[in-house]
Amino acid sequence: MSDGYKVIVLGLDGATFDLMLPWMEEGYLPAIAELVQTGARSPLESTIPPHTPCAWSSFITGKNPGKHGLLDFVEPVPGSHDFRFTNASSRAGSSLWSLINRHGLKTGVVNVPMTFPPEKVDGYLVSGLDAPHEQSEFTYPATIRDEIAARSIDYRIDLQHMGDMGTYAKCRSRLAEICEIETARTEAFEYLRRQYPSEFQMLVYTATDRVQHHFWHYMDPSHDKYDSEGAELFRNAIRDVYVHVDHLIARVLDGKDRDTIVMTMSDHGFGPTSSLRLRLNQSLAHREHLRFQSEGGASRVKRMLAGAVDRLLRSTLSCDFKRKLAARFPRLRVWFENLDEARLEWSETIAFASEFYRASPAIWINRSGRFPDGTVGDGAEYEAALETTAAALLSITDSSTGERAINKVYRTRDIYHGSFVDRAPDLIPSWWDDGFLIEQSDPHGGPEGDAFRAEGDLWRGVEFTGSHRLDGIFTMTGGPVKPGYVFEGAKITDVAPTVLYMMGLPIPADMDGSPLLEAIDPLWVDENPPLMTGDASDESAPSDAYQDFSSDEAEAVAQRLKALGYI
Repeated sequence: MSDGYKVIVLGLDGATFDLMLPWMEEGYLPAIAELVQTGARSPLESTIPPHTPCAWSSFITGKNPGKHGLLDFVEPVPGSHDFRFTNASSRAGSSLWSLINRHGLKTGVVNVPMTFPPEKVDGYLVSGLDAPHEQSEFTYPATIRDEIAARSIDYRIDLQHMGDMGTYAKCRSRLAEICEIETARTEAFEYLRRQYPSEFQMLVYTATDRVQHHFWHYMDPSHDKYDSEGAELFRNAIRDVYVHVDHLIARVLDGKDRDTIVMTMSDHGFGPTSSLRLRLNQSLAHREHLRFQSEGGASRVKRMLAGAVDRLLRSTLSCDFKRKLAARFPRLRVWFENLDEARLEWSETIAFASEFYRASPAIWINRSGRFPDGTVGDGAEYEAALETTAAALLSITDSSTGERAINKVYRTRDIYHGSFVDRAPDLIPSWWDDGFLIEQSDPHGGPEGDAFRAEGDLWRGVEFTGSHRLDGIFTMTGGPVKPGYVFEGAKITDVAPTVLYMMGLPIPADMDGSPLLEAIDPLWVDENPPLMTGDASDESAPSDAYQDFSSDEAEAVAQRLKALGYI
């Protein structure tokens, strides 16, 4: 094997070739266009579901979700029906940067999601969106947080205010803010790479994801929520953010040496949502798969009022003020949250969804070995519950069209393999193909029904108008990479082994991905066959090392995910 190359990986969260290729043709993205023209590209198949925590963790480890065990922003608390926020400590397996460090090479990583608490690397690491706030210990070494601040770089982990875009003026302000965040992030990256040189460098831009979630309806006249007035102002908002990121990429790559391979990637693609809204627990209740706890009329009114007040507050108050309010009146916050959630009668529940998470629904079978008051045993009883619950989900129809609302339901045991399959939900509806969002169920049925079209004005910043798709992007250029080569079939688990291969390092045998040799000169591949090692990377159980957030940190994470529209 010849000496390996240095590698730079640039992540564009949620980027899609559906938008990028036409804009490259029109000359809007010259830096990315040059990477494509001088190298190879392929759609990059994400995980199922194509969701941030799950997908980035599969990139980080080169493994399917059944091996790394980090599937969502939340996970069940063992032995409970409660859920807790996940972070990097929820993930099993060695990270790409730790594998590189094992061979005496340094790494520099900035803003990869699901990297908090920061790993102790030989180099530096700045955690991504699961880091609670800028006062937390979100960097390694801890001192680089202060180094960045000392250079007057206004580094911010992520937006905290996408949920307050009730006016066009605020929409314009948030667009400017996400671009400012990416500029500061690039400045921090440029400083760190100069100060701490490394053979592997990675930077993730998240603005592409944020703007597509919240501004798609201004760009797309066929969108259910198309806003013709707003389109006059924001028709090009998504394109302009891509253009800004392209300028920053040009800065990052300016002066790179010839011994560097550059890869760009996204964790998933993107497309429009529809106005279809589903109440999954309500649907399961009507199909006798669960039962709500009974409540009196006064309790129902209180719960509905609490929900309305909560939505109003989170769309108008700043994150800092909400955090202070929650700290000052913790019992009030708990009271609101309890009232705003439809409670289930666990002893009469076969399957359920956790509905506080709007964008990536998952179904859990109430198994006796997994949950207290579980009603479903293993073996044939579990298989029957899977079959009847999947059939119940597939029977939900759009009340306005009569068509099926969910077109496919995946059994996670059919698509995942590894030591942590039991950590996964049991069923995953194909929300990324179907385009629906989740509404909270009403134990009394609700006037709109289980599946309905959300009419009326958009809750700007709270309601997604764009959401994830399965195919993201992958490009690679430099060294022996084929120039102008277009191929298919790259998977997100392939990126880590491809990085290791290009750096001349061995690939662990338990990685599910493979190096993307198709994109590389075959003569070079013949002279440099992949080095496979029989050693498996670490697969200690995530729960053994889980580091829970403090109450303040959990509140900060919750507010960020609410502000971004995820919960």
